[in-house]
Amino acid sequence: MYFSFRKLALLSVLSQHVAADFLGPTYPAPLDLTSSTSLVRAAWENLTETLDGYLKGNNTPAEVADFKKVTWSTGLFSIHDSEAKQLQYHYTSPQVKKGNGTKDVDGDTIYRMASVTKLFTVLVGLLELNEEQWNTPISKIIPGLAIYDNGTAAKDDPVYTTPWDKITPWALANQQSGVARQGLPFADLLFSASLAGIDISTFGLPPLDLSVLGPCIEVDCDEADLIKSMREQPPTFAGPWVSPGYANGGFILLGIALSHLMGTPTFSAYDELIFKPLEMSSSSADPPTEASKLARSVILQGFSEGSNLTIPSGGLLSTINDLAKFGTALINSTLLSAEETRKWMKPSTHTASLTASVGAPWEIYRYIHPDTQKVTDLYTKSGDSGNYGGNLVLIPDYGVGFSLLDGYQGVNVLDSSIRSTVQNTALDLITNAILPALEAQAAAEAKRNFVGIYKSNDPELVSTVEISFNNSNATTVPHSGITLERWISNGTDVLAAYFAGTRPRLLPAIPIGVDGGLVQGQVAFQATANSQATTYLDPQAVKAGVIGPFTGQNVNFDWLTAGGSPYGDFDVGLFVFDIDSNGKATCVRPAATRKTLERKAEGTVGAAIVRGIS
Repeated sequence: MYFSFRKLALLSVLSQHVAADFLGPTYPAPLDLTSSTSLVRAAWENLTETLDGYLKGNNTPAEVADFKKVTWSTGLFSIHDSEAKQLQYHYTSPQVKKGNGTKDVDGDTIYRMASVTKLFTVLVGLLELNEEQWNTPISKIIPGLAIYDNGTAAKDDPVYTTPWDKITPWALANQQSGVARQGLPFADLLFSASLAGIDISTFGLPPLDLSVLGPCIEVDCDEADLIKSMREQPPTFAGPWVSPGYANGGFILLGIALSHLMGTPTFSAYDELIFKPLEMSSSSADPPTEASKLARSVILQGFSEGSNLTIPSGGLLSTINDLAKFGTALINSTLLSAEETRKWMKPSTHTASLTASVGAPWEIYRYIHPDTQKVTDLYTKSGDSGNYGGNLVLIPDYGVGFSLLDGYQGVNVLDSSIRSTVQNTALDLITNAILPALEAQAAAEAKRNFVGIYKSNDPELVSTVEISFNNSNATTVPHSGITLERWISNGTDVLAAYFAGTRPRLLPAIPIGVDGGLVQGQVAFQATANSQATTYLDPQAVKAGVIGPFTGQNVNFDWLTAGGSPYGDFDVGLFVFDIDSNGKATCVRPAATRKTLERKAEGTVGAAIVRGIS
């Protein structure tokens, strides 16, 4: 498919308040999250003040009515501002204050993190396995999955027989194996009803003997019995890569496969491969036993339960301070190479929702900015099991993330959803407060760092670039952002000659490098003149004549045209800025011209008098 940059038909009638560009940020990541002038700090303080009001007041909205019952800790972190980890919020419920363990939670409080563990399990595999091992059938790694008790080969029955010879560790890691969701015999309704003395016939189900669940109906059963119990369970889907389906049993099998392939127990690999290198001293696979750690733990029923076989699915313990170290390391590519990290942090499949995708084992949510309709991807992993839960959220566009850990022990079965409801509501409140602030802070820093007039030092060369920023309100983010207001090259008006008189936006293509905590070096932008929307269903796109996904492909055209106008191999739309240690641009090179233009003035071009740079 070939597109001429100059001949693109622009959808000019699209709303100027809608933005959807390259997959990635509109501006370089914000560097200041914590100063007294940071919009992010202001948003966080406003959020915590609101939360205080909910938790201390009596006129609490219905959606946060149960916040007082749940103990929780949350906090930010950033690869660009190390002080961001000080932006935390904690609440200790009366239940925890009266119990064993901590009486006042903080950043070093130990919680079970439930299925957030799955992220650590996949990272262990990425650190230790090669491509061949990731793609080896699980039946070859765990031979007990290949045969039935009668010694015959597994029957070819896609409804009742799981195709273990087709399922791989990588399919398990991506939640696309098709295996049964729970997998554990002791998570079966039959076992639960028997344990609670419930007459299963009251649910309209026939009585069954517990023997149908196989030999592993205790939490601490051994690997052989667990495999024997799991191998005859029918699949959820016909096989791998059919549809995403969350499977705790799949991650138990992944943990077993990792231990076979590595030749060492998976539960010991977390410490050696992740916790020690990242100095996550409060994180572990085993519940703490020393008094000093128990005194700073949220101890509820289930805190010390579990088995080595179930740890890879949801058995790790940690703190939000340790999760900040972990999240920072992931964004910074500390344990994996940058290329491996970027490959890992991508969706492997969609769900049926336009705003939710799945990775290995990422749960990827697409936040839509309310003012601009811009999309920002949140790479998350949730935990929700029994009395504990939490979430780790990474936002690569900003080099930022946050975590939340929580605990609550219900008094009856009707209370089972209270903790998870509070958890998800708190995560939404944090997201809705922080994402707009991050975007606004990034916009404010971009305005300061790039807006201005750039000219050649050669008096014989009549070349000028003017960068502007359309912004009527400092706390909101406009569609246009950093804009190429004027471009004169050797006396020629390039915008008139090549961009049909439009004022292209400049979008980050190659980000600023980080060296010793100081931003320096270069950042590259691509010029784009495409008006865009998030979907072909946008009312303005429909008004412009879009009737479906094919006529509507132009509403998000940048990925098709980026770098599409080379002149001597250098794209006409490529602008490279030199950046000083404070993040400010000192010069710009419109790549196709092969010339360097020095920043002579800074300010809001076209809207106010710019001031000279001494």
